[in-house]
Amino acid sequence: MKLKLGILDQSPTIKGGSSLQALKNSIDLAVFADEAGFHSVIYSEHHGVEAYGSSSPEILSAAVLSKTKRIKVGTGGIMMKNYSAYKIAEWAKILSSLYPERFILGLGKAPGGLKDAVSALNNHRPVILSGQEAKLEEIIQYIKEEKGIYGDLIAQPVNLDHLPDILWLGSGVQSAKEAARHGVGYSYADFMSHEQGNESTETYIREFDRNQYSPAPSLQVAVAVSVAENLETAEFNAYGMAYQFLQARHIQAPEALLPAAMIQQKIMGSEDEEEFFKILEHIIIDTPDNISRRLQEKAELYRTDELLILCNMYNETDRINTYKSIILDH
Repeated sequence: MKLKLGILDQSPTIKGGSSLQALKNSIDLAVFADEAGFHSVIYSEHHGVEAYGSSSPEILSAAVLSKTKRIKVGTGGIMMKNYSAYKIAEWAKILSSLYPERFILGLGKAPGGLKDAVSALNNHRPVILSGQEAKLEEIIQYIKEEKGIYGDLIAQPVNLDHLPDILWLGSGVQSAKEAARHGVGYSYADFMSHEQGNESTETYIREFDRNQYSPAPSLQVAVAVSVAENLETAEFNAYGMAYQFLQARHIQAPEALLPAAMIQQKIMGSEDEEEFFKILEHIIIDTPDNISRRLQEKAELYRTDELLILCNMYNETDRINTYKSIILDH
């Protein structure tokens, strides 16, 4: 099965580095991905977090769309509870009109940051955690130029030749049902949680409503990957990513990427050691000559042909080499 391979880019920062360098790295990676044959590159949204440089994936997407020629570019995802449906629809339609058939509107329900950041985003008002599916409905109405809660209100520009692809992000059965009900794409975060993986993706395919936004389901699975010339190096390179996942599980703001040797010192003999290595086991760690098989196995497990690859590493060269190994072996 020929896979459509994409990149999930969190614009990772490193200890002692800067978020500006992380953003420049993201643009360089996208230009490489465009030339190398990747299907898509998707940018995440994080606020008030040292670990990740991109707080505005829609702006980063616009910059990257202007510097690339064929690759699909999108948000993965916009944290909807922090913004109005109307404003999301407006800028999504602008990007779709300027770059037809290349922009992907990925939407998520997570806060996008810890308590203070979310409060600041919402102008210090209480955050409404419910109603995100209703906001998705409203976004779709504005994009399709249907009558909604404001009657004939339009979201400019109107009369688009190509509507943007919409992806609903999630890691559970409920989000899969929501994506299916509205006929939008579904992006399952395997790197975050795989306990309900097959149940979620099978539910999405089974319940997809072809009479809604899109005529056919579009299932994407996001996985964490590390590739190096030998397994020991590949595992060591993945330490920073695994440590950030560990911190996120403990509802801590992840730190900027640390050198693997420093993480090893922190973890070995600590109360988090067992959990850390379980997280590490779930990352796809392999060598260039075997990575294609491993990705095929993951795609077959979820019965999809589209994988989104996440790779955060302390050394940017190691991160780029992982993506090079994946695409060259594909």
